[in-house]
Amino acid sequence: MMLKKPGRSGDKKRKMEIPRITVDELKAMIDKNEPVLILDVRGSAAYATSPRKIKGAVFLEPNDTSAISTYAKTLDKNIPVVTYCS
Repeated sequence: MMLKKPGRSGDKKRKMEIPRITVDELKAMIDKNEPVLILDVRGSAAYATSPRKIKGAVFLEPNDTSAISTYAKTLDKNIPVVTYCS
C-alpha cells in the first residue's frame, strides 16, 4: 500500500492509493503458487446466492466487525491481500 503525498502545501491529510490488479494478474499469481490472501468482500446475500467463488478465498460476514477485527490481527503482513466484490 502506498501513501500519496498531500497535493497542496499545508494540507495535512494524506490519501491512500490502493494498487489494483487485473483478473489475469491474480490468476497468474495463483498459477505460480505465489502467496496471496484473497478476501471476498461481497454482501452476505450476494455471496450466498453466487455460483461463482474463488477457490481458497476467505469470506467474512461484512457486518460482523468483531470477526473482521479478530481475523485482521492474524494476517501475515508480508502476504499481499486481494479483495474482490461483485
